[in-house]
Amino acid sequence: MSDAVNEPSPYDAARAAPVKIGRGLIFLLIIAGAVAAYGVVERRRDERELASWTQQQAIPAVSLISPGRETGTREVVLPGDVEAYFDASIHGQVSGYVSAWRADIGAQVHKGDVLAVVDTPELDERISAAQGELEKAKANLTLAKVTADRWSELRASAAVSQQAADEKESDLSAKTAELSAAQANFDRMKALKAFANIVAPFDGVVTGRNVDVGSLVRDGSSPTPLFSVADVHKMRIYVRAPESYAAEMKVGVKATFELPEYPNRQFTAKIDTTSRAIDKKSRTLLVELIADNPQGLLSPGAFTRVRFAIAGDANAMTLPANALLFREDGASVAVVGADSRVTLKKVQISRDFGNDLEIAGGLDPQARIVANPPDSLAEGEQVRVVPGVAGSEAAAAPGGPVKAAAADSPPGGRDASK
Repeated sequence: MSDAVNEPSPYDAARAAPVKIGRGLIFLLIIAGAVAAYGVVERRRDERELASWTQQQAIPAVSLISPGRETGTREVVLPGDVEAYFDASIHGQVSGYVSAWRADIGAQVHKGDVLAVVDTPELDERISAAQGELEKAKANLTLAKVTADRWSELRASAAVSQQAADEKESDLSAKTAELSAAQANFDRMKALKAFANIVAPFDGVVTGRNVDVGSLVRDGSSPTPLFSVADVHKMRIYVRAPESYAAEMKVGVKATFELPEYPNRQFTAKIDTTSRAIDKKSRTLLVELIADNPQGLLSPGAFTRVRFAIAGDANAMTLPANALLFREDGASVAVVGADSRVTLKKVQISRDFGNDLEIAGGLDPQARIVANPPDSLAEGEQVRVVPGVAGSEAAAAPGGPVKAAAADSPPGGRDASK
């Protein structure tokens, strides 16, 4: 009887089912709300982290360097021109036609050797005429002398007047002067005839021949030389040194140089003299060096690279060339302070060594200088110091972009642009 009373009836079970379902739905709603709230909180946290990361990435990332010190000597390479020790351009002194030439380009000649012979028919006629005038002047002088002597004797016997005797003496003096003029003209023509033989002015090499048999030669009016002769037993090397090196270019300083045709060989030279003046246009000092050429390997007109050993200044500081910023007011460097903000400091370049520059002074040896600073870097701008190579060099370095992307990726691997 008691078991029948405690057993639930079908009606009670039907009433309890909706209650359980409702409780289950409420529980599910609570869980869903909790999940949604957690998601909102996480999303807001990610947004704050992303905003912080974005602000951090907006600050330029830079690497730092410190000024270097000059030690020992530094090699300075300057372009130069090789010239002959003596170089003569030989022009014609008489008019005529080349009847023969005896030395071609590259020929070794000695002083006085005949290079070419010029046929001078016009000059020959003038020489003949001058010789005739000379003979006539001699005959006139002989007659004037005899006449003057006779009139002098007649004057002694008072047969002629003093005036007549003086006139004969004056005529003798005139005929003597005419003879001297005729002799001088004849000698000049003979001297010109000697120039019909084109000769070498010194021992050397024929470097140019601009005539051939039958060529017309003018008496010094042609701008083109007949021959060019160079003395190459020694060579002169001309270098234009920048003004900052002028004090180092002293007489006797030795240097080495190389030629494109002998890439694995070095030659030696020493400074013989300088122009002792700075060219206003190029701001350079013309330096002349002398090099021996016993084997004839050096050629006039060759280009060379001359290397000078310049002593370094222990008090000078050096910086890489890409550490400088060039603005309207001159060159400057970006110095990073303790607050990670940039100060642009003007510097003066005293020497340019290509990849490195020597700074005249005014820079703290312990200064933290931005390496390869971007052109947009401004005074007071905040920067983010990172180790290694920064800027455009990072993109050029192997693996640079990949490493940079891994280090600067947004939180959670998300793209900052999304």
